Amino acid sequence: MRINFYATLRAAADGKIVHIDLPPPASVNTVLRRVTELKPKLERELWDEQGKLRDYIKVFVNGRELAYLPHGIETTLNASDELDVFPPVGGGAS
Repeated sequence: MRINFYATLRAAADGKIVHIDLPPPASVNTVLRRVTELKPKLERELWDEQGKLRDYIKVFVNGRELAYLPHGIETTLNASDELDVFPPVGGGAS
């Protein structure tokens, strides 16, 4: 499975792309936790003190935002699925 990290998360992931192999079925939650084990610097970036995905982290499964998928973070993934993980984005003209 391919997980793409964007902006400031790339440094914590040691690059833009992380590939992992997990036996199906694996949920988004399982995949993100496995990536955190492989890339410990991501833990503070992705998870809050209660072990929940931080509200401001945006995750997309094959281009669809996790918040709009029926099973949310427990959405089951296939090996061919792709995750995109975005940190909070700010900026713009003032």
